[in-house]
Amino acid sequence: MNRRIGTLRKDIIKLLDLPYRYEQPIYISNANIEHMKRKHFQDYLKYGTEIKEIIKNPTYIAKNPKQNSIEYIKEYKLDNNTLVLVAVRASHQGKLFVRTMFTMSEKKKDIYLRKGYVKKC
Repeated sequence: MNRRIGTLRKDIIKLLDLPYRYEQPIYISNANIEHMKRKHFQDYLKYGTEIKEIIKNPTYIAKNPKQNSIEYIKEYKLDNNTLVLVAVRASHQGKLFVRTMFTMSEKKKDIYLRKGYVKKC
């Protein structure tokens, strides 16, 4: 079952020069949730309930050049500056889906910043 979990904001479309329409819905499916539980169990346990908030109010936004995904990154300062990444990709039909979620390192964020992938929201 697909559930609407957010929408694509106009400022993010502009920042990343995305080919999507303003307020296009972002969905999550049971299959995606199962993937996160299987591949990133501890991260999902701790931050799975935050996916909607991460999409709504990210600290950083990026476009992954290899996987063509939109990456919403939230920094949790109270949690030792933990960075949580939520990847959103379009299906073959053009619907946007949360594909995965996991914590990322400061080092990876710094590489993204240096290469110009990441934009501060």
